[in-house]
Amino acid sequence: MAFASLTRVAAFRVAAAIFAPFICWSSSAQTLPSSVGTAPVEGPSQAGPELKIDRNIVYSRESGTALGLDLYRPTATSAKAPVVIWIHDEGTLGGKVASPAVALIRPGGLAVASIDYRSGDGVTLAMQLDDVKAAVRWLRGNAAAYNLDPTRIGVMGFGLGGQLAALAGTTGDLPSFDHRPDPGVSSRVQAVVDLAGAATSGGLGAGSYVTADDAPFLILHGTADRTVSTRESQRLISALKVGKVPSTLILPMAVTHDLGELLSPTSIQSISRFFDQYLLDQPVQGSLSPFIATPPDNYVDPVALDLGGTRYALYPTPVRGPGTFASYRIYLPPGYGANPKRRYPVIYFLHGLGIDSKRPITSGYISRADAAIRSGVMPPTIIVLAEGPNTAWYMDTEDGTGLVESVIIKNLIPYVDGHYRTIASPAARAIEGHSMGGYGALRLGFKYADMFAAVTGNSPAVFEKAAKGIGSQAFWEAQSITSFARANIVTLKRKKIRIIAGDQDSLFPAARKLDQVLSTLGIPHEFTPVPGAPHNQDQLLQYETFDTMAFYGSVFSAYTAAK
Repeated sequence: MAFASLTRVAAFRVAAAIFAPFICWSSSAQTLPSSVGTAPVEGPSQAGPELKIDRNIVYSRESGTALGLDLYRPTATSAKAPVVIWIHDEGTLGGKVASPAVALIRPGGLAVASIDYRSGDGVTLAMQLDDVKAAVRWLRGNAAAYNLDPTRIGVMGFGLGGQLAALAGTTGDLPSFDHRPDPGVSSRVQAVVDLAGAATSGGLGAGSYVTADDAPFLILHGTADRTVSTRESQRLISALKVGKVPSTLILPMAVTHDLGELLSPTSIQSISRFFDQYLLDQPVQGSLSPFIATPPDNYVDPVALDLGGTRYALYPTPVRGPGTFASYRIYLPPGYGANPKRRYPVIYFLHGLGIDSKRPITSGYISRADAAIRSGVMPPTIIVLAEGPNTAWYMDTEDGTGLVESVIIKNLIPYVDGHYRTIASPAARAIEGHSMGGYGALRLGFKYADMFAAVTGNSPAVFEKAAKGIGSQAFWEAQSITSFARANIVTLKRKKIRIIAGDQDSLFPAARKLDQVLSTLGIPHEFTPVPGAPHNQDQLLQYETFDTMAFYGSVFSAYTAAK
């Protein structure tokens, strides 16, 4: 859907007020006669920079048609400002007149150039990209006149504008795309924000031109987008990751192809931080999660919040004794509340070492699943994020003091089947995990082979030496993945099993060895190395050139239709 209503402008100005509280709109400023006296002021109480707008600056002429841009800058700033070019979607009402990127402007920060480009019959994507490059060169060549920094130019666009931004980011100074170069003026950009752009259409795909020196990318794409498939952005992020380009894909949950929905305050914060890092040299502290991890002996995550499209809840754990509880998070697929008679398959996901059940949310696993369900890649499925002591390896300890395995198998799974509309059958149940959770999923999936239809170990932490606190070496070996593979070989040959590991993961050799053991035993399975991927789950997901959720389209194919 195009940015079809100027009512959105009001929403963007609200966002701008959040992130640029000291900027006044100069277009609405008024001067009162001196006889009136002092009047109340609705804006900042002290004088500060205003927003200066230079409209309809001609940056190029094509076949007698002038192409213009509107330049937004804070006044009264001495430093040269980096500039972000806003590229609207084709068919946007008003074209360049309104720009959500203006929400990023604050004193001492960015400037924004909102551009028009050619469209209509006979206009190709290559011609439109040529217009974007012309705007980049014009801003770089005229930077001094507008107090801009010619070495720091970013691009940001939505829909077709997102695709053009991505192409501008990966084609750089390629001669084949510089049809009208200005001598000595580069069309290369230093940062790209792609909002729900197609990866390939009009005969051009940004992923085809990726090189390691390309501009950093931030891609945002709503999981409920039915205009441009999220697979487009998943393909592009994979190409960027493999190409060693700093890049991140964010999939906002349940967001459609609507610019107002996509640019939530949270999304604008992410975009602002991205440009701060790459255009303003303000490094962002890296973190696997914005949350501190739960203590290692806890069965309950104390952060009792519904996060990222999931619900938080507790359940009793009688195997640990009366009055004991553990927590879980649960994703309920679209339509769950509206279809009270339908039942659903279920995936149990186990988190890794030193983290907790929030990690599959912050890594993007849940948003990937939501996008896959909404686009028909997999059937509607319940996903349970189990909370377990984060050094326990999803095992009952030899001395009986730790009972994570029993809690999951004897308490959590029956509780979920009893309180949610699951299809309480092994054929409709899968278990998956990452790192320690990948080890746990494979071990539990192999030990209780008659309980699960499918098992996935992502970057599984498979160690031959006993983990601390679990038990003796003999106990560890007796309880290992390979021990249960041998014990349940007949049953496992009927299951769907996969191992996924990045080839830059220090645990990759162990995953490869497990693959070889299963092959020797004649147990059918998938082993998928992910080129270039390190260990962390968020990186593994974004390096993957395949849709990891398509596996469940096969596993749960019998449950595609409503039942």
